[in-house]
Amino acid sequence: MKDQQLADQILKKVGGKDNVNSLIHCVTRLRFKLKDEEVAKTDEIKKLDGVLTVVKSGGQYQVVIGDNVADIYDKITPKLNSSIVIDSKKSDAKEKTSLGNQAVQLLSALFTPILGPLAAAGILKGFLVLLTITHVLTERSGTYMILYAAADALFYFLPILLGFSAAKVFKTSQYMGAVIGAALVYPNMVAAYNAGKALHFLGIPVVLMSYAQTLIPIIAAVYLLSVVEKFLNRVIPQVLKGIFVPLLCLVIVVPATFLVVGPITSTLSSWLATAILALYKLVPAFAGFILAGIWQLAVLLGLHWAFIPIFLNNIATKGFDPIDAMLYCTVFGQVGAALAMTIKAKDAKFKELGTTAVISGFLGITEPIIYGVTIPHKKSFVMASIGSAFGGAIAGLSASKMYGGFASGGIFGIPMFIGPHGVNTEFIGFVISLIVAFAVALILTLIFVPSVVNDDAKKTPEKKEKKKVLAKEKISSPIYGKVIPLENVNDDVFSKKLMGDGFAIVPDSGKVLAPFDGTVVMIAETKHSIGLLSNTGVELLIHIGIDTVELKGKYYDVHVAKGHEFKRGDILEDFDLDGLKAAGYDPTAMVIVTNTDSFSFSPMAGIKDIEDDTPLISLEPKKESAGQVTTVADA
Repeated sequence: MKDQQLADQILKKVGGKDNVNSLIHCVTRLRFKLKDEEVAKTDEIKKLDGVLTVVKSGGQYQVVIGDNVADIYDKITPKLNSSIVIDSKKSDAKEKTSLGNQAVQLLSALFTPILGPLAAAGILKGFLVLLTITHVLTERSGTYMILYAAADALFYFLPILLGFSAAKVFKTSQYMGAVIGAALVYPNMVAAYNAGKALHFLGIPVVLMSYAQTLIPIIAAVYLLSVVEKFLNRVIPQVLKGIFVPLLCLVIVVPATFLVVGPITSTLSSWLATAILALYKLVPAFAGFILAGIWQLAVLLGLHWAFIPIFLNNIATKGFDPIDAMLYCTVFGQVGAALAMTIKAKDAKFKELGTTAVISGFLGITEPIIYGVTIPHKKSFVMASIGSAFGGAIAGLSASKMYGGFASGGIFGIPMFIGPHGVNTEFIGFVISLIVAFAVALILTLIFVPSVVNDDAKKTPEKKEKKKVLAKEKISSPIYGKVIPLENVNDDVFSKKLMGDGFAIVPDSGKVLAPFDGTVVMIAETKHSIGLLSNTGVELLIHIGIDTVELKGKYYDVHVAKGHEFKRGDILEDFDLDGLKAAGYDPTAMVIVTNTDSFSFSPMAGIKDIEDDTPLISLEPKKESAGQVTTVADA
């Protein structure tokens, strides 16, 4: 499917432009915020050629595309025009989300726009380290200085970029947000801090701090900006707003940030980093084993967003981060499992998919692996997680660290884990963690996960149909007990025969036996009723107890599954007769022929108490139904 066709189909199936509040994209996903997710045709979107899967997480409707996501995004956005912001405030006001989802939405909106540049800058810094320790470049060479400026500028001026991004999230002026970020890293203020100069603002001493590379102070400052701007817009006359709202915002927010917001949040950032590193140092190997083992599951659930600020905060305050070093191997665990599945596969289409996914995985993009290979074949995902856990333990034990940037995964990010003193045991341990995660996942998957023979057939199995020709049948009581007419049942649906004719049993025991030879066609989730189809076309419902649906399956134990074939007298289900009575429920069981209109009934006379499989009803197809075929699809 061509890019434009795919973009059009996605937009149509999410409910059209009128159902889209906002759209952004990350490395592999279109991240929609929809007015009504129920309108989106999720199953149809998943089947589109070019879509890996759909994920609903953190209040976002995420369509996973893969490497081609930017092209699809570019094809969709012109069709949205201004509709992405129409009624967004109204929609947000109505939308009820948990605090956890709100936090995920906030972090995602803040960092998604800059994750690509962050990863690129981090990788470039890592390669520059590698080039200097191998003496290809020197730190004084012009080539190094220009490339380092390209790599380090994003981190140094991170408050400006985050100021712009945060202003969009908090619905305030993005350029004002960027200006406040720029004030935090303004050269004169940085020089004053480096010189240890004492500053005062209107006689109030200013606690100077370094805000280069920081993230929490600017986010808090922009939130303060949004509050101040809303207040000023309410109290300043319309004719004066254009000048005085931005002027007063600068005069109020920038000094407040240097005096209060900045020092407090910087201190909190430092405390947070210190606390996290202290916890990590207690049991680094165990921490690495657990975190790496569950990391890809956390990514699936969208919980990884909570860690990105931690990585960046550790870099900003301490100059390194050990957490991402423990988690980096998880990409290679997924690659190992995917490679094993690709090697073993006997399906050509799957081999092609697997090969592409493995290449993407080595480059740090795991969605094609997760959604195309390991999640559809769950055991391979487990093996990848086991391999990752052992890799994470080695990285934790080696005290491996990420330096001076942000690594998103893949082979190009490896140099970022080389420390300022060059290759040492930390880096060697880190590399070993990648190899172990890859090798363990590869070997376990080769041994324990079945090969893919025909993946398409597994995804869309053809349902086998069973044809039952109506014929004579004798129905035994499925439960031992006293036979009573349906008219005596204390439930109008059954007593008035609205579902069909039959009989009822006041049980003496808690066993349900097959009343004929046939197939199970329905089992209620609450287990209180079961639907059967005889080999002669009789459709029978056995309903145990009145109002017992309220018990949600308590006191019932079903021994068969939908599609199960049985013989007369086989045990289908057990129920706790004494338990039903003690709970205050009427245990009377109704036995209903639901296709009553197709048969003539001949009750067996004189039978009141059932202790064996004596037939109770003889059924014979009516003349107009003779030869009729009943078809039932197995699940």
